[in-house]
Amino acid sequence: MKSYSKRQSGGVKLSANFTVAEFACHDGSDTVMISGELVALLQKIRDHFGKPVTINSAYRTTAWNSKQGGAPKSQHLLGMAADITISGVPPLAVAQYAEFLQPKAGGIGVYQSFTHVDVRAVRTRWDSRSGSEKAVPGWPGYTEASELDKAVDRLVAAGVIDSPDRWKSGNWTKRAVELLIIKMAAKV
Repeated sequence: MKSYSKRQSGGVKLSANFTVAEFACHDGSDTVMISGELVALLQKIRDHFGKPVTINSAYRTTAWNSKQGGAPKSQHLLGMAADITISGVPPLAVAQYAEFLQPKAGGIGVYQSFTHVDVRAVRTRWDSRSGSEKAVPGWPGYTEASELDKAVDRLVAAGVIDSPDRWKSGNWTKRAVELLIIKMAAKV
C-alpha cells in the first residue's frame, strides 16, 4: 500500500495505462492510497480487453465512503478496490476474467453498470445486479483460448483465412492443414 498526494503526484504513471489521479477519492481530498497489486490487476484486465478501463471509484475516505453507502470495512478505504467499466464490455464479462485472474482470493462484485474488483486476501463474490447484494460462489465462464484458436485468430487478422469457426472446430485433418499451408503460401 502506498500513499500519494493527488496535487503533487496526480500525473504519475503507476503502470502503462493508469495514473495516480484515476484512483483519487471524489471528495477532493489530496491523499490517495493505492495498492500496487490492484494496479497490476487492473492493468491485466485492460491488456486483456484491449480497451481503456474507467475507474468510477477507487480510494475513498471514510466520510466519502459513508456518504456513498459503502460498507464500513470497505476495501476502498484501504486503496485495495476499484469499481470499473469498460466500454462495450458487460460487467459480467469483466467479472469472469477477474475470476480467472484471481480464483482463490480477492473480491468481485457485479452490478448493473460496473464491476467491483479488489485484492483482499480472502475470496468473496457477490451479485448486486438486482439492486440487493447476494453472495454467489463465483463468476466462472472465462477460459483461455487454445494455442490453435490463437493461431487461427492471427491468420484471420492477417487475411490468410476468412472462416475462423470452420478452423476452430477442433477437427483438424491432414487435408485441412494442407489447405491452410497452400492458402498461406499463396499470400506470401
